[in-house]
Amino acid sequence: MQRASQRLIHPARRILIERLLHCSVGLAALALGLLAAPQIAHADAAGPTDYSTDVVAITPATDVITVTIEGGDSFVRVVVAEGHEAIVLGYDDEPYLRLSADGTVEENRRSMATYYNADRFGDVEIPTTVDNTAAPDWHKIGRGGSWAWHDHRAHWMGSEPPIGLDAGESLPAQVLPLLVDGDLVEIKVQTTLQPSPSIWPVVFGLLIGLQLVLLSTLAGPATVTFGSLLLAVGATVVGVAQFRSLPSETGPLVSWWLLPAIALACMIATILTYRRWALLQSALALLAGLQLALWAFTRRTTLTKAVLPTDLPFWFDRLVTAAALVGGATLALLALLALFRPATAS
Repeated sequence: MQRASQRLIHPARRILIERLLHCSVGLAALALGLLAAPQIAHADAAGPTDYSTDVVAITPATDVITVTIEGGDSFVRVVVAEGHEAIVLGYDDEPYLRLSADGTVEENRRSMATYYNADRFGDVEIPTTVDNTAAPDWHKIGRGGSWAWHDHRAHWMGSEPPIGLDAGESLPAQVLPLLVDGDLVEIKVQTTLQPSPSIWPVVFGLLIGLQLVLLSTLAGPATVTFGSLLLAVGATVVGVAQFRSLPSETGPLVSWWLLPAIALACMIATILTYRRWALLQSALALLAGLQLALWAFTRRTTLTKAVLPTDLPFWFDRLVTAAALVGGATLALLALLALFRPATAS
């Protein structure tokens, strides 16, 4: 009788242990997925916008400098030819940035623009040491003869478009003054409100993400794993392209590519351990799904804004983001269900 009782207890105990193990692995994967989202201190990188800014004239014309707009309307970038000097003037025509003949880049700590330009919307505290009329206090911030910065003369600073401005219409042109080898050069820029983007890339992306649900019920886990791998590859490509599209001084975020790269690594590991450690596979899939969903959620404004800070086609960026949002959440849910599925005795 005692042996029969022990035989009845052992399977129940094993089921309890398996349940606790599955719950522990699931909670650990959830925690790791949330902690893996890096907390980046630089919070003012280029983001999606509804405006684009163009350089419409440089007066007088010169080959010494090259001026571009980075991130749609986020940053003005100046490249100075070797052996020449350019000084960017601030909002009171005070010396603000100096790009020297040897490529050194310096900022004037006395200029209000140094602090005001630190945030796209100028939401900063200006120190009492600022004095636009004082002699410049130059501090080295870079090298290579080029620099990019927020310039509030080159973008619209409001959260809503100006009253009466319709898509396709431009704000009044603004002028950014520079001293190039001591001579005044004026850069004329104009900001234009762009029409809303097409909704179709987002729709197709959501449909692609939803395919994971259908694949999980119709085709089985192997097909879901392969589909999730493709999602992670696409998201990683989009993230790396965005990171590489912007100059380093503009603060491109590591999370743009790191989150999908983690998801990609998890999916590769899932394939390498296929049908060997089911518990580990579910945990990896949960972590991958969380990373994709978090990545897409943090960049959700790419789905509705007209101009994106990337060199990739905007439609491709939106399609992959929408697919990763739904597909990542679906993958995480399927993995959770697998982890918390009640254990059965054998």
